[in-house]
Amino acid sequence: MTAPGTLLEAVEIAPDVPGSRAWRVRFASQDLLGRPTESTGVVAAPAAAGTDRPVVVWCHGTTGLGDASAPSFQPNPAGELIDFPDAAAMTDIDRGVPGMTQYLAAGAVVAAPDYQGMGTDGFHHYCCATTGARDAVNAVRSLSQLGPAGAGTRFGALGWSEGGGMALGVPELPGEELAGLDLRGVATFAPGVPGLVAWPERDTIVAGGRMGDHHVIMLFAVLGWIFDDLEPTDVLAPETVALMAAGWNDLPGHVLGQRLQALAATQDLLNEAHPQHLDRWLERLQSVCAGQVAASAPVFVATALDDTMVFPVWQQHYLDAARALGTDATQTEYAGQDHCSVPYAASADAAAFLLDRLGA
Repeated sequence: MTAPGTLLEAVEIAPDVPGSRAWRVRFASQDLLGRPTESTGVVAAPAAAGTDRPVVVWCHGTTGLGDASAPSFQPNPAGELIDFPDAAAMTDIDRGVPGMTQYLAAGAVVAAPDYQGMGTDGFHHYCCATTGARDAVNAVRSLSQLGPAGAGTRFGALGWSEGGGMALGVPELPGEELAGLDLRGVATFAPGVPGLVAWPERDTIVAGGRMGDHHVIMLFAVLGWIFDDLEPTDVLAPETVALMAAGWNDLPGHVLGQRLQALAATQDLLNEAHPQHLDRWLERLQSVCAGQVAASAPVFVATALDDTMVFPVWQQHYLDAARALGTDATQTEYAGQDHCSVPYAASADAAAFLLDRLGA
């Protein structure tokens, strides 16, 4: 097996930030079950020669489950975050990193993995923190083999929404998986940690409602694909399972969501005839999310008070659980901001948090 963190390919691409260089990369990683995987992504670094540069690794938000959802394959991926509904996006998914210009100006290297299954074999382990955290760490580890980037071993993780939950998984990895690296901090925007939401929201899940949207359908489908002892039709209607099987790889996440919404107009997406299976599924969901052990580095959470996707109270579930375990967790609330605006509103604060700890 190729060692996780091995750089398999690096192709220089045009940067989207003046004074920088960029590469599209592919590296070896592994999933939450320890199976070997490969992941693609983008790396950006200051154009001038340098060594021992700190690294910021970006864990992106929900884009989908397969090849159509890989940010690094979008036009001009090595730049600032552009959310796909923005008129300037010209793509079907988000691309870029909030604060990219600020990190590069401070002398940091930025790595932005796509996650396994996006542009590589298999399907993306949606919201499974260990898989996403391993992709993040292995992206950082692979930079030692990309000489022109000048990356060192100090790093911080940055994430939004689904990727916020992935980033929070980084300091919960066993110490041996971080060996040789120096994790200094984690900053997140509206982090999604659905395993800590599941039990308080159980009745809502059983009844459909808010938790019947396409994000949760993707979660349930992925859990059923990962674990052999789970059968997707235990919790999803057969028509939902068929739609997911047909579209997960070729449709961006928002298009898949539109297809699911259209199906929901004529029938229930969940298999409400078998609610007795749900507790077993929620136990699995909780097991793959962050908030399980004390984080090994300080954590920053940016909460948008008008967020209607990852509600502030859901983020509070994570903060309460993490602090009870001993995690050094800081939260800043942003009035008048929602789920899609908070990465922009809080970008400078997140960068200050990380760069201060990285000594940049």
